[in-house]
Amino acid sequence: MKNIVALFCLISFSTFAQTVYQANEVEKVAEPGGGLALFNRFVVANLRIPIHAAAKGLNSRVLIKGVVETDGTMTAIGIARSLDSLCDIEALRVVSLYKAWKPAMLKGQPVRQAVVYPVVFRTPPIQSYDSTQSAMIEYFDKNHTMITDEKKFKFRNVIPVNRYGDVRADILFQEKRSGEWKTVKSFPFQKDEIWVKLSGPVKLDSVQAYRISANMGNWESPSEEIVTQADGRLLSFVAYPGSGKLPSVSKSYYRDGMLREERITADSLTQVTSWYENGQLGNVILLDNKKKVSVIENWDMDGTILVKEGAGTARIQAGIYDGEMVYEEGLVVNGLKTGHWVGRHSINDLVYEEDYQDGILLKGVRNPGKQPTEYTVDEIPPQFRGGPKEFVKLLNEHVDIFPSINPANGIPRGKLLVSFVVHENGKLSDYSLDRGVTKNVDRQVMDLVRKTSGAWDPAVKKGKKVATRHTLPINFESR
Repeated sequence: MKNIVALFCLISFSTFAQTVYQANEVEKVAEPGGGLALFNRFVVANLRIPIHAAAKGLNSRVLIKGVVETDGTMTAIGIARSLDSLCDIEALRVVSLYKAWKPAMLKGQPVRQAVVYPVVFRTPPIQSYDSTQSAMIEYFDKNHTMITDEKKFKFRNVIPVNRYGDVRADILFQEKRSGEWKTVKSFPFQKDEIWVKLSGPVKLDSVQAYRISANMGNWESPSEEIVTQADGRLLSFVAYPGSGKLPSVSKSYYRDGMLREERITADSLTQVTSWYENGQLGNVILLDNKKKVSVIENWDMDGTILVKEGAGTARIQAGIYDGEMVYEEGLVVNGLKTGHWVGRHSINDLVYEEDYQDGILLKGVRNPGKQPTEYTVDEIPPQFRGGPKEFVKLLNEHVDIFPSINPANGIPRGKLLVSFVVHENGKLSDYSLDRGVTKNVDRQVMDLVRKTSGAWDPAVKKGKKVATRHTLPINFESR
């Protein structure tokens, strides 16, 4: 008789699991982990609006339908109401990345439920987009002031873009002569094959990727750099605001193309927002120019809020250590780390312990109980052995900027930006010229940087030497 009862229960549960219920048929409806507001933040952060639609200005939505499964994923994803083919594809892509649903409940059991959710496309018109050329076109008068009056057009920038608004070919600077536009100078589009070590909760291999960039050849003009996988999925995005400033926005992505972390810098503060691999919002953190951490908001992977308005017990994604994601836990008071904190790969895999007072690290121990290493500074950036003055001395000795940069040519100063990976042994690799000055100066600087490989002190993270990408700004004065 017991076997018959057990068989009946098994059949009942199997039927439960296979049936797709409507919202009015369940006791608790399926919903995004952490609520609709966090789901909308996920969508906004990941949505890449096709440029042809964004150019017209949008305030519309695509309705996505699907079935929320008992494990928190969504299947049978499709379009319930269309906007256009490319927007539909993008809405489907973004929603398919999200796997942090809370399933519907019926009689105390999770059940499958049909859902319909909107994906909103909202953007003001982009006046500079020319659909006939698939390019952003900026017009200027004779004084190089940006204008919209066709009668005063004298110069223009033609920036060819792909369907998402990313640069896809050489940027052209043109002058209007006898009623026709003539190219005065072109700025090369660069697409370099590289290998990227992926970030994630587990150890992952490097993947083939492409670093794509194009800029106006100076720090005054804004520009972007993206890294994509071979299939087009993003791995990183960096926006330079121009006027000689370092990146204002930088983003990194998981292998499936979902946003992992976003950094937005304004003045002396950087807001860091990160997401778990299932799409659940994890942290909102502020960093000042001294890298002091303020924890504003923090959620667990299931959407449970842990820190609200700078108060609570946090569980924070702290970055990749030894190839795996580390989660650190501790008390947050007034947004600041307080008392004893621990960092773990997993519950039983302790990586470090730290003590804080008002957000200031007092002492840390890496590998406690094994081969402990004590530290009082969380992170030390890589540095040329001998210091910045010695590096400047090398520049003066080996890089001849005259006559490329001099007042007589109307270019009194130059600003160059180069980046590279500094390995644990002080050697360099994966060089990138992110902002150039002139071809002659750029070549000399890159040659010099390559020659300094092996003469760098690596970054130190929590008492351990680590490989890291280093961005080096170089300011030239004419001589």
